[in-house]
This record gives sequence, C-alpha cells and structure tokens, in this order.
Amino acid sequence: MVTEISSLAERLVMHYDAPRGRRVIAGKDVLLHCHHYNARLQRTVESADLVDGKRLIVGAAECVFAEYIDLALRPGDSMAARWALAERLYSHLGFGRLDFSRADEGIVVGPASHFVEGWFAGLGRPERMVCSFAEGYIQGAVHAATGELVHARELECMARGAPACRFAVERGRTDPIARNSKRRLDFRTREGGQWLRSPAIDEQAILDALVAMPIAGGDDGLIPGFGVYLACMPADFYNRVCIGFLAEMRRVGRGATAERLLVAEAEYCALNTFRGVMSSPEWEGLVMPMLRGPDDPLFAAMAFSNALGYGHWHITGLEPGQSMRVESVNGYEAIGAREYLGITSTPLCHGHKGAAAGIFALIYGEGPLTERFGTFHTVEEACIACGDPVCRFRVERIG
Repeated sequence: MVTEISSLAERLVMHYDAPRGRRVIAGKDVLLHCHHYNARLQRTVESADLVDGKRLIVGAAECVFAEYIDLALRPGDSMAARWALAERLYSHLGFGRLDFSRADEGIVVGPASHFVEGWFAGLGRPERMVCSFAEGYIQGAVHAATGELVHARELECMARGAPACRFAVERGRTDPIARNSKRRLDFRTREGGQWLRSPAIDEQAILDALVAMPIAGGDDGLIPGFGVYLACMPADFYNRVCIGFLAEMRRVGRGATAERLLVAEAEYCALNTFRGVMSSPEWEGLVMPMLRGPDDPLFAAMAFSNALGYGHWHITGLEPGQSMRVESVNGYEAIGAREYLGITSTPLCHGHKGAAAGIFALIYGEGPLTERFGTFHTVEEACIACGDPVCRFRVERIG
C-alpha cells in the first residue's frame, strides 16, 4: 500500500513539451497562472446577472477533472489510492488542500484554498462563499474514484471567516457529467518567422531555468512564487469556461461586454504577475545580468511567458513605448477553440490580448499599476481559431 501511494508522485511529474511550449502533467496541458487571474475570472463569470456563471465554473471543473483524475489512475489502483490521487493532484497543482477521508459520510474539508487567497489578495472579503471551483473538482473526483454522480455544496467558507471550507457531498444525482469532447485537430505549428530578438537576452537560458524550477504545491497545497500564488490550471478548464461564458453572453446580446471583461482580467493579471516576476530573485539572478538596453526587459518577459505553458510568442515589430506586434504560433486559446468549436468566424484569444497589453504597459508605462491599466489596447488581426496559420496581435497606446 505504501508503494502504491508513493508511486502517485511519479505520475504527477511535469514534462515540458518544447515544440509546443506546453507544460504537461499526467497527460494534461497545464498553464501557470496566478491567484489574481483565477479569482477575478471567477468573479467576472459569476457576476454576470444574465447568465448562470456559477454553473459554468462548477461544470467546467467537474468535467475536466473527472477526465483528468481518470487519466492519472491506473488499473488495479485501490480505493485508498484513488482518493489519495484526488487529494494529491489538487494540492500538487496548487489549488490548496481537500480532505476526502470523510467523503463516504458526505463531507469534504478544504483547509487551504488558492481561490480564497486570490479573493482576499485583490477583491476583499466577499459577500458569499467562493469555492465554486472546488465544488466542481469534488464532483469530478468522486465520479472518477467511485463512479458515483454527486452534487458538492459548500457549507462553510474561509472567505467568510470559517476556519476551513466545508462541503456536503449529496448523493442521488441523476444528470450525467458532461464529456470533455474535443475535435481531432490537424494543425501544424509554424516553425519560423520574421521575429525580433535582443542579442543580449538568452531566451533559451531563461526558458531552461524556469522549466527546471520545481513548481508544485507545498504542505498547504499552495505555490507561492514571483510575489503571487501560482496554480497549474488545465488549459481545458480555461477554454471551457471562457468559450461557455462568451456563448452565453452572446445569447443574451452581451458578447462584446464579455470579450472586454475577459481581456481586462488577463491584463490585470499580467501587470501583477510580471511585476512580481521582475521583482523576484529569479529575475535578479538570471535576467538582470543580461539587460543592456531599455527594451531588453520586454524580450525577457516574453521569454518568461513562453515558459508558462501558453504556447510560443514572438515579437515581430516594436516601436518602444508606443506599439508592438506579436505572433502566437500555437496559443492555447486558439488551439482550444479549434478543438471545441472548429473554425470560428471571429478571433478568440482574449486572454492573449489582455496579457500582451499588460506586459507592454508594465515595461513602458509610468506610475502605479492602477494608472498603467488600460493605457494600451490590443487588436487580434489574425487567429488560428479562424483558420489562419498564426495569431497576430497589434498592441497600441491609447490616446
């Protein structure tokens, strides 16, 4: 039994797929994102009065993690090993801790939460419980471990002052879990282009160093790094949430609003995360010795971004402080849209748009982050989701 449990760690080792620019854990592509983005994305989706945002969050987590845990399980795993894997995956990816030891009694307890930390850090004390993601994870985990269909309902939340988050596991459910169905995608990443580089910045050295960093949840299941709490979120979760949110908002005539909100949350995240990156010991030790010119931090930041699992970004044009052109040759949003939707009529890389504007504003803006936010605007001029060979973005100063 001890050997069976100890082998779980081997299943969760991160592999970096260099040709695709993807972090892979237990067969799933994961992205390193911060607690600012995860909590704010949840708030944005759940605060839209005209759609059922909580259902989108819970449903995406349930669907994705039912499949994820099932992929990580092996034939012959005991029930104890199944529950241990569900607990360990949650903590390893940085979401906090869930204790499934009383799941048979209908109780799961969460003594640490990435989402609660994110809410407190940037959004203040909420007026409601906030662990929708954990509810979905629990539902998916129970189904993967036992085959049962359940509803998980949060009873107490640390965000509301409770000592731990506590969930009821309610049996008797009849509606099935959605399958994480995707189209087989025949797409080849373009391998070259007219990309700008700084001769001072060793992009490969930055990539190698970041990929080699041991990024996993500690005893509390949290991943502090670069001045934020990180999490290794499956790309499928983000894609299902954002695609679903856009579809629902378009159905009620608010599609443009949804797009602006998704861009804004990604911009806010990029400003905060890369501010932490540029203040971190890793930046000081690895990047600072490389910096020679005023634009070198931008090229270094792009190299950092390419190590986080989003795909490969390349700068194709630069007017320092005014505008930038970027190509994404295999961004997770565009690839995900093709897998879930097929060829689309409009570009769908709203997270990439916000991140590009945020990084540019951080490097060239002035004043506190609140004054830099919204000072640059990104247009997606081509998108893999629309059938184009790459995604192209133009970042420009507003006004």
